[in-house]
Amino acid sequence: MYKTKIARARLEKFNEIGAVNTKIRTLIGGEDGALTTALHEIIIGKGGSTAMHRHDWEHHLVVVSGRGVLEGVEGKMALAPGEAVLVGAGEDHRFAQRGKEPLRFLVVTPL
Repeated sequence: MYKTKIARARLEKFNEIGAVNTKIRTLIGGEDGALTTALHEIIIGKGGSTAMHRHDWEHHLVVVSGRGVLEGVEGKMALAPGEAVLVGAGEDHRFAQRGKEPLRFLVVTPL
């Protein structure tokens, strides 16, 4: 078993090409003993967004605070605290912050 505090994890610039005002912190990863998945916190600041992108894997996320939108080929989905979302493998998508406070979500991805 492994436990950590979110505030102890290093907050870094999200280095995806095209991302604006977006940061990431890895909460649990391979170095912590995880074998197949990692847990990250993504923080998208005022006016920020990720670039449109896709992965070969699905990922699950839970919105912790703030508001935003998940955009995809099929349209837009509003995001609010307490909501859980599945982004399917191969689905084009991007996240954008809306409102006054940063959009914060936890996301599980493969290692």
